[in-house]
Amino acid sequence: MDRRSLLILIIIAAAAVVVSMALVAARDEPTVEAAPSTSGAVPDSTTSAPVATDPEPTASTTVLESTTTTPGVTLAPGTTACDPYETVNVVGTVASVDLVEASGMAASRTSPGVLWVHNDSGDGARVYAVGSDGADLGGFDIAGALAFDWEDMAAGPGSDPAQSMLFFGDIGDNFSIRSGRVTVYRVPEPDPGSIDGSIEGAVPLEFRYPDGVYNAEALFVGDGSIFFITKDRDEARVYRGDATGDGSEIETLELVIVLDLGAEVSGADMSWDGSTIAFRGYKTVWMWHRPPGTQIADALAAEPCTAPSPDEVQGESIAFLANGSYATVSEGSHPDLHVVERGS
Repeated sequence: MDRRSLLILIIIAAAAVVVSMALVAARDEPTVEAAPSTSGAVPDSTTSAPVATDPEPTASTTVLESTTTTPGVTLAPGTTACDPYETVNVVGTVASVDLVEASGMAASRTSPGVLWVHNDSGDGARVYAVGSDGADLGGFDIAGALAFDWEDMAAGPGSDPAQSMLFFGDIGDNFSIRSGRVTVYRVPEPDPGSIDGSIEGAVPLEFRYPDGVYNAEALFVGDGSIFFITKDRDEARVYRGDATGDGSEIETLELVIVLDLGAEVSGADMSWDGSTIAFRGYKTVWMWHRPPGTQIADALAAEPCTAPSPDEVQGESIAFLANGSYATVSEGSHPDLHVVERGS
């Protein structure tokens, strides 16, 4: 993350903590037994948060027919998930003057050609719609949400597989002051052309780490779960929480796997068909293939390959497109928008 002013960030962080703690105090927090700290892959299981129907969408939220979290792609013998990716293209320049620290990005599941992008800490609870060529399609507040340190976002189903949702990860903790608590805001995905005012219907999903305090800058959604990836040079710890809850409980995350990648992870996503998982760092894109019938935890236990990483000053975002290609963008004013094409 770009620490343009450490003093300003500390003041913002302190104010946000006071507000968030006051909101948390108003809740009746259940007693949850922390899961033991383990290393290595663990089986997928159903989380304890209750399942509820998502709020009524504010606009069209029908997931495209090509969207699924059941992998249906089988690699040919001797090939990897990275092999189809060769060509890196600059498809445009981010036009918005307000999008200066692009940190999280997701491709719209309901409006073809639209990318949703948010800033790093220092901005409010706000998301920007960007065209496939970088065009400015507007910035929109998320009603009822707070922004302590938003770091990544994802698009995908919530409790209703026919409804697309946006997930905003308030998961950054550079100064270890969150006491292991993070929040993801889930909101029905709107059509950016139809928004009049703020985006409504946000549900705050609150989580706690079972074994410590971590800074995380990457998440992705799949199989009804949100997967969080911590940012550390020595190891990337992957945790899982329920993506379908109603926000009434604070859920203890489950440790899925500990990975030794040799670099920090700053973004993540899973392809629309669920067959490819991608993490990105500042210089590397790691990929895992997920064969049909394989759980996400088991897929991540395999050795990743490395895919092309566009040359970006401080790239923290990655998002799969409907055709399997992936887009990236860097922090900074009017950065280039890159797309790495997926071949046959």
